[in-house]
Amino acid sequence: MEHRLQNTIIEDNSLVIKKLELEDALKIKSWGRHSNKLFIDYDLAKYNQKELKIWYYSKKSGIRNKYFAIYNYNNDFIGYIGIKDINIFKKSSTLGIVLNPSFISKGYGYKAMCIFLDYYFNEMNMKRMNLEVNEFNERAIKLYKKLGFRYVSEYLGMFENQNINFDEIEYIKYRDNFVVNNGIIYSKIHIMTLDYRRYKLKEQYNEI
Repeated sequence: MEHRLQNTIIEDNSLVIKKLELEDALKIKSWGRHSNKLFIDYDLAKYNQKELKIWYYSKKSGIRNKYFAIYNYNNDFIGYIGIKDINIFKKSSTLGIVLNPSFISKGYGYKAMCIFLDYYFNEMNMKRMNLEVNEFNERAIKLYKKLGFRYVSEYLGMFENQNINFDEIEYIKYRDNFVVNNGIIYSKIHIMTLDYRRYKLKEQYNEI
């Protein structure tokens, strides 16, 4: 990276994580698109500039939420991390991470989470990180398990895209990850968690 980004919080030899700002959010317009309709809710590039501004300010509102931009050393804005519902007494929060579809399956998600977890537990002094993930998102679940997150429970949530046809060849394999009730599609959502003790054990044995 030719110059250090402003408001950098964490960096290593391949990534920079900084405070998410409006200028970062507006770059989402140039992101790629998902080919799988199940991920249509993550196609943020469909938003225009005004909508991206609304999206940004909605994310930044409230003292219980923090958002961070992820850059690689080519100065590409490759994703963002959010921690929501921050509880300063329990020292816990709920994780969200979204990557530019053009940079998925290149190891960036794992690298970003490794350095962010170090910051989260060792610098922010947090004790637990929770997350929710759609059961069909096997790639994400595999990543979270690798990082030490464990399954807690699951629930049904109304799915964002109600136009999925599970009789189509490319979606048949996902049918068991959903429940259709009275014509409404519900996704099976897993709740996972990682506490400080488990994180330190994984770190101690170089498993992160």
